[in-house]
Amino acid sequence: MNKRLKIILIILLVILIITIISITLLKIFTGKNKDEGNISTYSNTAISVMENMDLYDIINSKEYSKTVEVLLEENELKKEYLNDYYQINYININNFSQTINLLLDKNYNSEEINYITENMYENIDILLNMDYIDILAFKDIANFDINNYERYLAYQEENKEYDLATVVTYVNIGLDKEGYSEYTEYTNEEAQDDLTILVNKYHKLPDNYEPNDLVALSYNSNYYLREEAAKAFESLTNAGILEGVIFYPFSPYRSYETQEVLYNRYVARDGVAEADTYSARPGFSEHQLGLAVDVRSSTLPDNLTPEHYEWMLDNSYKYGFIVRYPKGCQHITQFMEEPWHLRYLGVELATKVHDSGLTYDEYYDLYMK
Repeated sequence: MNKRLKIILIILLVILIITIISITLLKIFTGKNKDEGNISTYSNTAISVMENMDLYDIINSKEYSKTVEVLLEENELKKEYLNDYYQINYININNFSQTINLLLDKNYNSEEINYITENMYENIDILLNMDYIDILAFKDIANFDINNYERYLAYQEENKEYDLATVVTYVNIGLDKEGYSEYTEYTNEEAQDDLTILVNKYHKLPDNYEPNDLVALSYNSNYYLREEAAKAFESLTNAGILEGVIFYPFSPYRSYETQEVLYNRYVARDGVAEADTYSARPGFSEHQLGLAVDVRSSTLPDNLTPEHYEWMLDNSYKYGFIVRYPKGCQHITQFMEEPWHLRYLGVELATKVHDSGLTYDEYYDLYMK
């Protein structure tokens, strides 16, 4: 190889080396070889948007974020919220990008937004139409209902002695409103098919509802309960006899018409306000369900002795019954204490209610509604 050719090859080699170095430097200075792993994780659409927003270097200096990518792809990313986005978990919901931006606009932080998108998706529209609220204060309150938020605030303002969890439960029951002023009404089918149905001053039975499986109690052929409850009551009665606790039923199933006569009689005697403390209005009585029975000790005309009451608290659940209006709970049940009033729920549920130490109104809202 002659000297001239060698010189030409050397020159070409030098040019090639210079070219490679120049290209490499160009990539470095233009940011094109920034963290290859990050570049590969973002879509081309996202990369294009971040370049247009002059955010390429900033975004690719951080760990990949699905939330950021989606915001870029939908052209919804706001520079002022960039740091917040990295703390927000992506959730595959409709209008995710717009939703988190609206929440950020309302001053919710990333922790609150994660809670909202993961746990309150069905109620997000309600939340977006409200001013900021301390949503995490309700995080551990399972029966929190955003629809009742204003009622919670008003009720707590009037009852500062209650903690927030108690306020939520009481408002959900309806205790912030006058009994009978607002209520839901069941259908005949719901009343017949659900042995655990809640009946109180906020839940009404149809006027014409009558259980289709009433059977007479052995104690008195004119006393009726639904078949399952009647069998359980016989077992409860026998269990009491074995332990020397003798009690009798004196008011089991009552029809709407019978309850109407009784209630009107009480109103005529004591007035509406007083009658409402101890007698349910027609349609709002558990007796119409055929699942409630009043009992009396053998030595009393219409009540249980203190000893028999304690026995009933400790044993009735084993046969599917609870004491529906226990002592000290009038502010919840909205009725005076009635140690004698038993409600059939079935052994499994009655045991759970007993073990919880709650009234059925509370238990129903917390675990069943």
